[in-house]
Amino acid sequence: MKLDDFSLEILVNGKPLQEFTEKISNNNVMTTGPSYLRKGIAAPEEPSLFTHYAAVQEFGTRYTIKVSVPPSCCSTENPIKVFLYVDGEFDYSYTDLNPTKLSETRTCFWSKNRDKIYYFKFDPTIWSEEKNGINNISIQKRCLFGGPGAISAYFYRAERVPWNVSPPPDYDVESAVIPENNDTRAIKLTTQYEVRRVPNPSITRFSTYLQEKGYPLAVFHLHYRAAAWLRARGHDVAFPRPTNQLTMISNNVDLEHNGIKRERIEIKEESDDEVVIFNNIKRPKREQNHEVIVISSDEDED
Repeated sequence: MKLDDFSLEILVNGKPLQEFTEKISNNNVMTTGPSYLRKGIAAPEEPSLFTHYAAVQEFGTRYTIKVSVPPSCCSTENPIKVFLYVDGEFDYSYTDLNPTKLSETRTCFWSKNRDKIYYFKFDPTIWSEEKNGINNISIQKRCLFGGPGAISAYFYRAERVPWNVSPPPDYDVESAVIPENNDTRAIKLTTQYEVRRVPNPSITRFSTYLQEKGYPLAVFHLHYRAAAWLRARGHDVAFPRPTNQLTMISNNVDLEHNGIKRERIEIKEESDDEVVIFNNIKRPKREQNHEVIVISSDEDED
């Protein structure tokens, strides 16, 4: 998705997922607030009128998040500080975007001690036994920023200051657990993490830190959904190409040779309208600085 040259993309095998938009209405309510822009750090929000969706073709695939900013919005003295949330989850790191690096990619979250890497991967949603998502306190706490089934990016104007922040609190990177009900039926897949241990972890220390100034210049929520669900809502989602056409032809010949009749099986995806899960949740302004790690794409690579 792209607004005023700020952008947020989900990549699979280096290619961005196909995206679609729907106008926000009573029949199309999000699990997050709307995406928005600001013309300045103290200016009012200018909310987008649309929900942005990315079409996921396959379960079990790793993905990459890419964020970009326009050169006009940052300088060496005032870079852009980006926080990323996946299904409302966060690893207390941030991305530093500046005139020499206007875009960045992330493939994973990190543990506090840098001894575990949590690679992003699309997988079926983990459902909880909670019947009422609105009253699920644990999910409300997780989703003060971002929300289930969405990649969220918060872009702040910042200034570089001497390092003087508290250590981050203890945290665990966990997959979202969502109550199964009519309100959440559209979220067929969420992010599960492929965990890799780091034998001899090391933490890079920095002499400076990016302190955000005022409110975010932009907040983006890119909702990812199964391709079949988006097709059922009338979007022209491309079908994935067969991985091996010759193998498919060979299999067809073998089936016919053995007298097995191939029948077409049609899977219909319900196109239930999304209903808001969390009403009137105030997104708090950050009150305390914590020690965070600046993530670069070099560290994220496999």
